[in-house]
Amino acid sequence: MNISSIYLKAFYQLAQDKNFTKAASNLAITQSAFSQRILNLEEELGATLFIRERQNIRLTETGELLLRYCEKVFRLEEEFLLDVKEPSRSGELAGSVRVGGFSSVLRSCLLPSLQSLLRDNPKLSLTILSVELDELFDLLKTSKVDFVLSNKEPQEQAIKSTFLGYEYNVLVESKKYPFAGNYLDHDSEDVTTSSYFKLKPGLASNIKKRYLDDVYGLIDGVKLGLGRAVLPEHLIRHEKDLKVLFPKTKLKVPVYLLYYESAYQTRVERSVIEAISKFFSVQLAH
Repeated sequence: MNISSIYLKAFYQLAQDKNFTKAASNLAITQSAFSQRILNLEEELGATLFIRERQNIRLTETGELLLRYCEKVFRLEEEFLLDVKEPSRSGELAGSVRVGGFSSVLRSCLLPSLQSLLRDNPKLSLTILSVELDELFDLLKTSKVDFVLSNKEPQEQAIKSTFLGYEYNVLVESKKYPFAGNYLDHDSEDVTTSSYFKLKPGLASNIKKRYLDDVYGLIDGVKLGLGRAVLPEHLIRHEKDLKVLFPKTKLKVPVYLLYYESAYQTRVERSVIEAISKFFSVQLAH
């Protein structure tokens, strides 16, 4: 069975826009014609692709699978057409790179890992999303990103996991201001400090918490004397205003690169995986 490219483009547009009227307008066809294409595709596949809610449209599991297929096909087609129509640019990277992750590795490791790739390929776009750890798998599953940097291995067999190294977290305080009993975390769901306290049980009594949202807020907060924080060593190596309290006590957190495994990878995907793996293996000691 061959899937109509017209139907696939209608499906892909609706998956992006989450609105029938907007998707039909973007394809310059009537809404009734657009809706018929979606219905025809669902009938051909024998599966529901979208769940229609009162003010929202979301993909079913089959829809999520088809969306990943569409993205792969469109990107391979884009590379092929670039090679055929512009032979002088054959091998050049174009398209998009979308990566989700947590704040302590995005600015410090991800951006530097991709810098040469992005400079050498000006037509390559980049989107980075910083979210909470428990939101990362959903970003990948719903195709909001192509890659995820996570501290957990995936439960889904279709997701490939590449170990990149460890973040070694240490307890730090300000050299300038006296400690007044406060500890800094991202938010009330952040377990970094409590996990560290399991390594140093004597510190865990009667603590007070302050929440500063992201890792760079924590670094600034410690330097300003707002409290102690458990921070990755690779982020504070050159911070002269911080003091590590127990240098030998380190909370070890693994970092993985996750993406959906495929028999056909685009040049962009292969290049991104190689660049990230190479840089992180140096930046994060194994």
